[in-house]
Amino acid sequence: FHIVVYLLAAWGFISLVSYILPQTPNLNPPSHSSVVPDVYRPETLSPGLNICNCGTTIKEALLLSCVYDSLATAWLPPHCRDADLTALFDQAGPGPNGEWSYYLDENGTIPLTNDDIALLRETGGSFWSTREWHIAHCVFYWQKYYRMGDTGTVMEARFGSLSHVEHCSRLIMSPVPDHFFLLSVPVMMNSSAE
Repeated sequence: FHIVVYLLAAWGFISLVSYILPQTPNLNPPSHSSVVPDVYRPETLSPGLNICNCGTTIKEALLLSCVYDSLATAWLPPHCRDADLTALFDQAGPGPNGEWSYYLDENGTIPLTNDDIALLRETGGSFWSTREWHIAHCVFYWQKYYRMGDTGTVMEARFGSLSHVEHCSRLIMSPVPDHFFLLSVPVMMNSSAE
């Protein structure tokens, strides 16, 4: 009879310990080799997947499977693009079919298409657009950041910084001037640079 009581007590003790242990937090940080990849922490991603660099020329970008992304105003590799969100952005403007207005000059007299803008990196590097476009870019980038957990998209260092959020906050919180003006927007090949 005593053996049965001891066995039941041991079984109860083992059950209690096995119930408590999985709920105890691991106070030892995981080793680098056991770090789970997390798009919100680019340093945890495999080399090459934590950068959004498409080289220095459009030819090189195409060889790297990069595509011009109008939301990013940059050439991006597939793992840095949220193509669905960019498509929504391209249809969120005030123009026909939700198009945005882009210009080669500060006075807004030479219109550009997205295809024209994609080529600017090799011919000038920037275009001009409205304050409204710029604010929409900021708002859609906040959406991109939120969606990263579901899409697995990597945020470019260029926009994934506090300085970009502060820039967007200032733009949104600033009073609207009473006159029309355009803002210069750079086109990038390497969005990993801040």
